[in-house]
Amino acid sequence: MELELKLDKQQELEITNKIDALMNRINKIEFNKPYLNKTEASKYFDVAPATLSKWATLGMPVAVIDGYKLYGKESITNWLKSKEQTKKPLLLG
Repeated sequence: MELELKLDKQQELEITNKIDALMNRINKIEFNKPYLNKTEASKYFDVAPATLSKWATLGMPVAVIDGYKLYGKESITNWLKSKEQTKKPLLLG
């Protein structure tokens, strides 16, 4: 048996707003920590977990405690900033 709900536009908007507010709260709680596990860090930096592993082989800082890896948001951000390059303007003669 399938249940079907009929909502008017106002009810739809209210539900959508409540879901958005709840998701924002969840994200603030999840990402309020200075160190994240691999899944959290990949979400936070919007990259695949495999990308974090690759970056670690390239020198990205990772805290390892008793075999458990933690990813510091600030240290990774600083590491990424250190990799930024600015292109020199092309001079046309």
